[in-house]
Order: sequence, then C-alpha cells, then structure tokens
Amino acid sequence: MLFLLEIITFAGVAYGSYTALAGILKLPTFAAEKAAQAYGKEDTLSMQFELFVQRLAIRLARHIKMDEYKYGKLEQELKNLGMEQTPEMYKATALVKSFLTLLLVIPCLFIWPIISIGIVIMAFLVYFQAENKLQEEIKKKREAIELELPRFCCTIKQELAETRDVLAILENYRRNATGAIRKELDITCADMRSGNYEAALTRFEARITSAPLSDIIRGLLGTLRGDDNTAYFEILAHDMDEMEIRRLEAEAAKQPGKIKKYLAALLGCMLLMYAVILIVYALGNMNFR
Repeated sequence: MLFLLEIITFAGVAYGSYTALAGILKLPTFAAEKAAQAYGKEDTLSMQFELFVQRLAIRLARHIKMDEYKYGKLEQELKNLGMEQTPEMYKATALVKSFLTLLLVIPCLFIWPIISIGIVIMAFLVYFQAENKLQEEIKKKREAIELELPRFCCTIKQELAETRDVLAILENYRRNATGAIRKELDITCADMRSGNYEAALTRFEARITSAPLSDIIRGLLGTLRGDDNTAYFEILAHDMDEMEIRRLEAEAAKQPGKIKKYLAALLGCMLLMYAVILIVYALGNMNFR
C-alpha cells in the first residue's frame, strides 16, 4: 500500500512539474499538437483536391466560349466580389466539380444502383449551386450596404451644411465606416481622385445596383453639378429612417416565431419539475404510511 502511494505521489509530482515547465516555456499541450496535426492533414488533403480541380479547370477553360453579354455580366460580378478568376475559369471550376461528383455513379452502379440516381441529381445541384453562389453573395453584400445607407444619407445631409466637396464627404464617412460599404468607398474615392467624379459615382452605383443607393448617388451627382441638395437629402434621410423602422419592425415580428420552441421547452421543464415534486411527495407519503 505504501509503495502504491509512493508511485501515485511521484506521478503527481512529475505531471505537475511538467505542466509548470510547459507553462513557463510556453510549450504546446499534447491535445493542441494532436489537433494541429489533424488540422494540417485535413488542410493538406483539401488543398491537394483544390489544386487538382484547378489543374483540370485550367485545361477546360481554354475550350469554354461565352457570348459577350454573359461574359461581361459574370466578369463584373466576379470583380464586385473581389474574385480574381476569369469567367471561363469560374465556369470551368463549376463543371469540373460537377463532373467529379458524377464519377461517383460508377462505383454506385456495382454496389447499390439505386443510389446512382441521387448522385446524378447531386452533380447537377453542385453545378447550379456554383451558378447561384455569385448571386447570393452579391445579394448579401447589397443588403449589408443597404443597412448602412440611412446613416450614410444622414451624414451627407449634415456634411452638406458645411461643404459641397463630395470627395471630402465620402472620405470623412469612409474613415468611420465598416464592412462592405467601406471597401466600396475605398474604391470610389480612389477612382474619384484618379479620374472623373461623376463617372466614379456612376460606377459605384452600377457595382451595387441598389435603389436606395441610386437615390443617394443621384443627389451627389446633383451636388457636383452645383445644385443645392440639402433639402433633397433631408427628405431622403427621413424616408430612409422610415424604411429602417419598417425593416426593424419586420425583424421584430419574426422573433416570436423563433422563440416558440424555447418557450415550449421552458414550459416542458416546468411541468417536469412539478411532476417530479408530486411524485417525490407521493412516494414520501406512501413510505410514511
């Protein structure tokens, strides 16, 4: 018994000493090393797969032909999202991933043929998902920018009381902006400094394609031409504030539906608690008798 106690004491002291030294020397723990190795393996496999897909897509992209309208539209969408792929490369990548998914039909035909139907459907879904991904990302970006527009419009209204320098107004707002609108203002301000102001604002409007933003750009273009748009932006800021209130009311209306399941769970817990209390009380009375 004494020998076993000595072994346990020695093991505890050794483990404590190792933990203290690891903390002092800032050594990674065994769990951290294991997690890092697992992540590295997964990252390597994913990177190898992506490189394989890219090699196939590069070869396929040479043979993809697109009409001028679709090419220009897709090119603009890729630029708006900051993606450096060419339209042909983007299409080729989607086709390669869909084709690789379709190859899973071959083993399924020998193992379980009925699954091959699902694989074919999955291959089409992979392709169309890549097709719709750009539209979804652009929609998210537009919605994120539209959330900032009421504050943006209010700032312009206040700035116009002091200055008519549109570039200075945009740069002042850009310093305090965040997210997608800051990136777009970075591009627009750089574009305005290096070229025509009106053309830069028009390109800003074309990149986002948002009706509220178009109203703001229209007012800024009028300011550049010498118009006094203070009253215009006052009315526009009021309209955007009302639009923001309606949006918040719509979001608030969705909340009761989201918390119904939590209210149901809370009610179930309360009923269970009362049931347990009654059962314990009843068992206590039975034992007493």
